[in-house]
Amino acid sequence: MAGIKLTNAEINKRVDQCLDMRYNASSPCLQREWIAYCHEAYGDKSEQQYHAYWSMARERYEENWRAKLSKMLSPAMDELFNLLADDDPKIRQRAIDQIVKYTGNDIDKIEAKIDGNIELSWGEQETGYGKTL
Repeated sequence: MAGIKLTNAEINKRVDQCLDMRYNASSPCLQREWIAYCHEAYGDKSEQQYHAYWSMARERYEENWRAKLSKMLSPAMDELFNLLADDDPKIRQRAIDQIVKYTGNDIDKIEAKIDGNIELSWGEQETGYGKTL
């Protein structure tokens, strides 16, 4: 089915169409639905090329998402820097706590090795790992 080379504008139009159908529709389409749509609407390229449009749409979506996230994070980081410079030590500590929390360092990870049975008790009845009630 190959033969006619599409311009970048035509490829971008198809990728945008895929992006809309995949992420912006009220009922997002699946990849097999996209391929079927391409065969019906275009019919001029191989399935491999239609899969490439699908992948390009995902990459474009992720780039847009990262750009939006970056725009939201910059003001938040500026505010944290302002809070770190505050005269009140409680406010500075809360800013530090937020930074620690968002970097994933607020949870102490504990690794323990347990030997033997763990005894559990419900009222007068006791059971351990490997024992039946």
